[in-house]
Amino acid sequence: MSNASAPEVLMGYELIKGFVFPVVLATIAAYYSARLALKKFYKEKWWEKRLEAFTQIIDISYRIKMTNDYFRNCEYDKKNLAELSFRRHPASIEKELTIEYWKDLQELERISQLASFTLTDTASQILNEYIISRKDLVKEDEEGLVDSLMAEDKHYELSEKLLSSLVSEAKKELRC
Repeated sequence: MSNASAPEVLMGYELIKGFVFPVVLATIAAYYSARLALKKFYKEKWWEKRLEAFTQIIDISYRIKMTNDYFRNCEYDKKNLAELSFRRHPASIEKELTIEYWKDLQELERISQLASFTLTDTASQILNEYIISRKDLVKEDEEGLVDSLMAEDKHYELSEKLLSSLVSEAKKELRC
């Protein structure tokens, strides 16, 4: 038999109701709040990483486009078709520009290999299409299938398409 009287049982129930239930509910609420906060934190960090990756690849694409534009103008200048405002750089600067251009192309190829991890599948596809198209154009140029002026125009068009496609994809993905 139980020695507890009705008031003692009610007092124990009130203790449980007043203390245990709130503690259990607070623990559950804290757990889910922490999970939600961590999920939001990781999502924001991933967004920042993706922003950084898009910014880097867009910067490289911009430099490639501007270098292609310069060398295209050099080709027009050789044929006396350049705009009057165009002025060639000294040979030392052109050499440095060429070195940086090749570094940018190599970095673009490296990033394209890793793009599926940090960028979107579409961005990866854009990079791969550019690399393949550019290699095909270089081959055509080396084989004499296109003249130098047409090749420079095509290089510029490819780099312009690369840049605009990447910017569009970044805006869509990052919702800017």
